[in-house]
Amino acid sequence: MLIVTPSDFSAAPPAGPAALFDWATSANGQQVLDHGQGPASLLPRDDDVVLVLPPRAVSWHRVALPKVATARLRAALDGLLEDRVLTDTADLHFALEPGGRSGQTVWVAACHRTWLRGWLQTLESAGRPVSRIVPALWPLVEYEAVGAAPGASRSFALEVPSTIHWAHHEGEQAWLGSASLLGVSCMPLREPASGMAGGATASAVVTALMPPGSDLPGDPGDFDVWLADPGVAELAERVLQQRFELVARPAWLLRCAQSDWNLAQFDLSLSAGVRRSQRLRRTLRQWRSAPAWRPARWGLAALVGAQLLGLNAAAWHERSLLSAKQEAVQQTLQTSFPQVTLVLDAPVQMQRELARLQQASGALTPGDLEALLTAIDQAANGESMVPSSIEYTQGEGRFKGWRASEDQVRALQQSLERNGWRVRFDGSEITLRPPEP
Repeated sequence: MLIVTPSDFSAAPPAGPAALFDWATSANGQQVLDHGQGPASLLPRDDDVVLVLPPRAVSWHRVALPKVATARLRAALDGLLEDRVLTDTADLHFALEPGGRSGQTVWVAACHRTWLRGWLQTLESAGRPVSRIVPALWPLVEYEAVGAAPGASRSFALEVPSTIHWAHHEGEQAWLGSASLLGVSCMPLREPASGMAGGATASAVVTALMPPGSDLPGDPGDFDVWLADPGVAELAERVLQQRFELVARPAWLLRCAQSDWNLAQFDLSLSAGVRRSQRLRRTLRQWRSAPAWRPARWGLAALVGAQLLGLNAAAWHERSLLSAKQEAVQQTLQTSFPQVTLVLDAPVQMQRELARLQQASGALTPGDLEALLTAIDQAANGESMVPSSIEYTQGEGRFKGWRASEDQVRALQQSLERNGWRVRFDGSEITLRPPEP
């Protein structure tokens, strides 16, 4: 995943192909792999490109959506917001909060369409098309701000509906962006002597952002989260008299990409197939690396490990049974024929020893000529089939010059093979050997 944002982090229009981006990459969506700054043409290539919009480039509006069809939702937003914005709504791009639908009260993000399209076109021209657009700060929703519930604020893991403050650079100016249940606000950070709102303090900022009559535990601001870019942390602490936790720009970009927000809606929305592909990639990435999925990953690993152990145990048991049978056959061979001291193939050696005993006692063995002739007679089924020449060696007979048609000889061959005899037919000659032991 490649996460990019304009380097000056402002609402200034892009400066063409030379516009600079701050970027960060992540292989699993949980840790920053690499980061840097450069023009769009020199950005790392990735199939999943996320554009993060600066806080002051997006305005936020809480509206109650009427129950209208999806195709008419944009027109409904134009009517709802035309008295709330300073610009013609036709010049603005709108996007609903994650999961927002008609008939609900939702947060709506608004930004200048031409400005946004300019950055998208810069990346598109450089071969880095954007697959998702996310805000750098977004309003918190009450049910999302409690605990680490999945949703737009999950990357901050808040325990109570608090306010998130983030001090950062925007061009040459330091700003404090704050996100709460009331929305998102931005204020410049200046030394008190320069007249920053008359020397505002952290408590004044908190009081301005907390809902009136809040029944949250503790005093306002007790559970607020104060974060700052390392380059502006000292100024923010001096101005607001508040300790800040350091969060570098690449880490903040990753937090933004971890959210469920996607401002690529309405005329900027992607096709259904691309959205499904994005959701699948995000789901796989979260399943591989997200801490919330760690128990499931361990469970799957334990299940696979148990299956492998079970298969290995079953294979070991089968090998033990086979080895025991082989030892039993070898023991039977050496017990019955003590003269056999080296066992290589117990069944074959036992067959040979039995054949020797049969020959010594005068009994017929399957490899004797009489046994071969008897087998041929039985396979002929009463037909007169007589060879004109017979060659016999120990355990093998060759019968040539058959007084029968080729079809009859082949039928004889097939009948012998069905009875287990080893037969080879070559022209007019049949080579016959006894069945395998």
